[in-house]
Amino acid sequence: DWVTATDIRVTLNRLNTFGDEVFNDPKVLKSYYYAISDFAVGGRCKCNGHASECVKNNRGLLVCDCKHNTEGFDCNVCKPFYNDRPWRRATADNANECLPCNCNGKSSECYFDAELYRATGHGGYCRNCADNTDGPNCERCLDYYYREQSGGRCLPCSCNSIGSESPQCNNRGVCACKPGVTGEKCDRCQPGFHSLTEAGCRPCTCSPSGSTQECDVNTGQCRCKDNVEGFSCDRCKPGYFNLDPNNPQGCTACFCFQHSSVCDSAEGYSVHTISSTFERGDEEWSGQQQDGSTVSVQWSPSRQEVSLMSENYERLYLVAPEKFLGNQILSYGQNLSMDFRVERRDTRLSTEDLILEGANMKVAVPLIAQGNAYPNENMQTYVFRLQEQPGYSWRPFISDSDFQKLLHNLTAIKIRGTYSER
Repeated sequence: DWVTATDIRVTLNRLNTFGDEVFNDPKVLKSYYYAISDFAVGGRCKCNGHASECVKNNRGLLVCDCKHNTEGFDCNVCKPFYNDRPWRRATADNANECLPCNCNGKSSECYFDAELYRATGHGGYCRNCADNTDGPNCERCLDYYYREQSGGRCLPCSCNSIGSESPQCNNRGVCACKPGVTGEKCDRCQPGFHSLTEAGCRPCTCSPSGSTQECDVNTGQCRCKDNVEGFSCDRCKPGYFNLDPNNPQGCTACFCFQHSSVCDSAEGYSVHTISSTFERGDEEWSGQQQDGSTVSVQWSPSRQEVSLMSENYERLYLVAPEKFLGNQILSYGQNLSMDFRVERRDTRLSTEDLILEGANMKVAVPLIAQGNAYPNENMQTYVFRLQEQPGYSWRPFISDSDFQKLLHNLTAIKIRGTYSER
């Protein structure tokens, strides 16, 4: 505190007269007087313990050479950005240096916040945080922003104002959507919904039998299967009948031998499956060589299956019995399925692994067509849809009318039984 003295007063309050004052002679007393000589006061710069020397400034005045991140005439304040704790004088035990603010590299400005210091022990409050950050240490994103994956900048959420529940997104930038709305920014309707509004998206009113269960996102017009029409896809196109949820095309083409293009579903029909289980024999299945000659099939009572074996690479076919043939027009659009295996894996497939013949026509598919698996030693189920659509891979491609004519007078079903030597 002595260093802070600004004035020095010397009080002269007793005059030594060596006893002459007893005589009370004014002339004698006036011969005594005060005199001060060689009065000197030592001093030093007041630097509050934050400097060890003084230097002359540009005006020639002695100023403190401040350390400990302090500045000012007497090192009496912290430097800018060194406000993480309050300024204090240095002592013999503690330098009490000013500490830098922690702004995570997002700001070079801060101020001391006493309330924050009392709460956390760190009083530096950052100003003007960059990259859309906020908080005492620029440690979080501004409202309606999120931090990019690299952990650097904060990016705007940009949530759609109509489709999102809130303008705030999660830490991956994904917004919370209203009912029926989808997209990271909630800017479009989910499949099966349409017409984005303040209330969300409305569900499509599509027929499950005739549609893909999706509709136009703006109008609600349903997306129909190939042979179906209507706003809700609830009726067959002219020339088609039997709206069926299990039919990928929705409706089946009418077959009236080209004498009519209009038909309806008949009453009283139900599904009846023609099958062979081989529990008691070969059930009249036979084998056939490529030249048309007949060979016998082997029946296994333990496995309940029929099989063929060739001595070489010649193709042999399993031929279906009479009960599978004839007028099978009602099987149009239905499935032909079988359980099948091969003895060896060196299987050489062809384009004619399954053959249908009838009405002087023939169509065929490879065994792995229509999504079926490659054959192996284990029994697998193979399913083939009896319809001419290009996705079903029947070759040669024929019209729906010709495919129905073939099934109306089905003369042969042949399943290739040999794929390698023996």
